[in-house]
Amino acid sequence: MTHPVVTKPTPVVSVVIPLYQKTRHIAAAICVAYRSCSLADVAFELVVVDDGSTDGSSEVVRDWAAGDPAHASVLHLIRQENQGAAAARNAGWKAARGEVILFLDADDTWEDHHVSEMLVLMAEFPEAALYADAWDEISFDRTAKQHVFGIGSDRRGPLACFFETMSSGPMIVSSSTAGTWKRCLVESQGFPEGVRFGEDKIGWGRLALLGDVVWSPRIGAIWDKSADNRSDKVVGSVPRSAWRDFLIKALDGPEVSTATQGNIRTAVAVENAWLSGEITHFGHETPALFTEAR
Repeated sequence: MTHPVVTKPTPVVSVVIPLYQKTRHIAAAICVAYRSCSLADVAFELVVVDDGSTDGSSEVVRDWAAGDPAHASVLHLIRQENQGAAAARNAGWKAARGEVILFLDADDTWEDHHVSEMLVLMAEFPEAALYADAWDEISFDRTAKQHVFGIGSDRRGPLACFFETMSSGPMIVSSSTAGTWKRCLVESQGFPEGVRFGEDKIGWGRLALLGDVVWSPRIGAIWDKSADNRSDKVVGSVPRSAWRDFLIKALDGPEVSTATQGNIRTAVAVENAWLSGEITHFGHETPALFTEAR
């Protein structure tokens, strides 16, 4: 007697896009998100959270939806008073109806295969808590740039030491490459609202404390650092110790393994050395000697 093969249905994907003063970029972002989801042949929605824009960004989103009934059917636009990127991302995933949450910044873009790549990773490693693929960038001078990421980033699959990887190269999980399960965000509580810089890293760190971080070295996103109104363009004396402070607090967690504690201590040492000016930190950059060697 043969038994029918039972296949688990592909989960609904919710793409969360925080939006603030990105009228020049948001149409391209929602277009690539729509295309990548469509090519993955998956049920999806685009959850755009306008965090108090005053430049007409929401109108651009509405115009995009109005141009095609198929667009309107998948778009969910939320408007709120300006509260910061963490609050916008939290509002997005909490409102999402999908089991899978993917993040995309409003001024970045995806490669066509990004959503498919993420779904393959999630199917292969369903118990993991965080997923990401690699990213290239458009630099401030509008030139393309590739990166060499941190420890273990040459291998596809679970990262052996996520926190060391985050401290030893450009940020391996970015706001436009990260994916997770909604249930994991409920448990981790998402992103720390009120933190101005590093709130995304803390969000990924919270998830990494719940389970494996699974990585693909395939390029899935393009980070546009030349875009308007980027937080990493802000200059002046701004405290940037939130990630280090989160790591120190994480060491006292009741369920943090000995191996993870060692990884976190290494990351703390790197952050302390960077904050004191002893080393150059390549959180968003790859040293020239590595890029020249490629």
